[in-house]
Amino acid sequence: MRVWAVLNTLRGSLTAEAVAELVLNLAVARKAGAPLPFEAEGVDPSALMQLERVLDEIPVSKLAEVVDFSLARLARSQGKVGAEFGFVGSRTTTMLAKLAASCKGGVLYDPACGIAAALVEAVERGASPDRIVGHDISIRALHIAEQRAVLHGIDLELTRTNVLTEDADPCLRARTVILEPPFSLKWDAPERLMDPRFDFGLPPRSNADTAWLQHAIAHLDDDGRAYVLGPVGTLFRGGVEGRIRTEMIRRGCVEAVVGLPGKLLPHTSIPLALWVLLRPSDVRPNETVLLIDASRATAPEDNVADWLTRSEARDGVPWVDVTVADLIDEDSVLLPQRWVDRTDNHPEDIAGNYLASWAAIRETVHNLQSAVTPTEVLRNPSKPRVLTVSNLIDQNVLELRMGRSKDRYVDAPDTLQNRFATASDVRDGTLRNAGLCTSFHDYPELTQRGDVLVTTMNTVRARVDDVGGHLPSTGVYRLRVSNREVLSPEYLAIVLAGPWNERFQGGTTIHRAPIKELEVPLVPLTEQQEITEAMRSVHSVLAGSARLEDNARSAAAAMLDALRYHVALLEPAGALGTSVQNGREESKENR
Repeated sequence: MRVWAVLNTLRGSLTAEAVAELVLNLAVARKAGAPLPFEAEGVDPSALMQLERVLDEIPVSKLAEVVDFSLARLARSQGKVGAEFGFVGSRTTTMLAKLAASCKGGVLYDPACGIAAALVEAVERGASPDRIVGHDISIRALHIAEQRAVLHGIDLELTRTNVLTEDADPCLRARTVILEPPFSLKWDAPERLMDPRFDFGLPPRSNADTAWLQHAIAHLDDDGRAYVLGPVGTLFRGGVEGRIRTEMIRRGCVEAVVGLPGKLLPHTSIPLALWVLLRPSDVRPNETVLLIDASRATAPEDNVADWLTRSEARDGVPWVDVTVADLIDEDSVLLPQRWVDRTDNHPEDIAGNYLASWAAIRETVHNLQSAVTPTEVLRNPSKPRVLTVSNLIDQNVLELRMGRSKDRYVDAPDTLQNRFATASDVRDGTLRNAGLCTSFHDYPELTQRGDVLVTTMNTVRARVDDVGGHLPSTGVYRLRVSNREVLSPEYLAIVLAGPWNERFQGGTTIHRAPIKELEVPLVPLTEQQEITEAMRSVHSVLAGSARLEDNARSAAAAMLDALRYHVALLEPAGALGTSVQNGREESKENR
């Protein structure tokens, strides 16, 4: 195609993003019959004239097709561009578009629409909603989406927002939600603690995958469906994610899960999963969940819509309907491979799973090496003054209030009865989604932003209440820092859980430590801040280690399958040791 040939000559002098914006601006101006609305700085004038001449030769009705072809080629040649903004014509885009093609009337909504690749393709494939809504955090991506909509003659309602930290349109209800969000995104939005969207449980800060799922459900109408693509880890990880999964299943929100092969996206080989979600219903909750194992399907994007609607179309893929009760009994693990009959273990699948697991291991190790560098801390530490909580109370640095059992909050207004913070909330790092409270800001039992909640039962755990407005329950103490020039709440929460305080545990039935005897090593505020930052880095390593463990378990399972079914395994490309060494060298260079 001549347009691509001309664009190729510009890639040396312009970034891929700039090339994409240039061709879009020229195409939109061509369709409007207007000149380019700005000076194209940094562009070779002869190349620009040649590009304008080529576009002038293209019929207006074909401009959208030509531009989309160019964007797809740019995304494939520059994987980072597609990973950030979306891939026009990618396999995952096509999958979501085909699933949304049956949307007639109502709202079609993409909460992370990027350049509107899936939304536009859905309309091209037959979707005819009353409204098409797209949200995204990138203003550049939305600008491209707006221009593509003009070229395709589609009316898009686009809003720049970060849906993880704010709900731009809480009343929006969609007939169809399609979503391919950033995977395994770390986030730390204090507002999430009170966000009513997270009705099934508070997503962990280390991973926003379950936040996207709950956002999609929150914006469905009563008859709507959401199709969400994500990594397979969300199907089986335990802890907070497992509890969220259980609640979603119990309330009938999970209609189906499709396990997909790796390499559906150009920039990653990680296998994906497709969630099919419904709005919770007490009237017609699902009794079963459809699980389809398409991990070795060659073209799932062409068939998944049929698999979900017609059982006879599933002849080529293993599938099973599993009862909600059985799923919950098995920790709500939704991996299709766990449930379908896999007596037909194919050698190429076992070998492929082994290689894919090692590829994921290398990617995780690389991310850890590049994202986490040793923090300079305690190089020349001040000698701490070790004070007890009691000492700090006496010095008017801390205020202490003990939590009460729920039945002893009879004096609390009814609207505060859903604001309890329990010991398990503190241990797990979750607080109930009660919504912000302004009517009873002077109620003495309510926590304030920055209060530290502590439980000492069995082990000492402490969390900073980033929002406030909670009622400490039995076994929870509220510590309020009165003098933040002396003590940081974040530092206090960290050191209260220090190993030296475990020696205070006592009791016959329930072990607990006396809160006032816990020791706080007091150092200057600047050092407190350094230690807090260092601990955040360590927690990032812990989160990455959990992902690494998941990947290693997958590799181990593939090796055992290879042993059982007599499969020869190839050596993974790129030894792990080499990856680690490269990461260390990169880290040294950065320092």
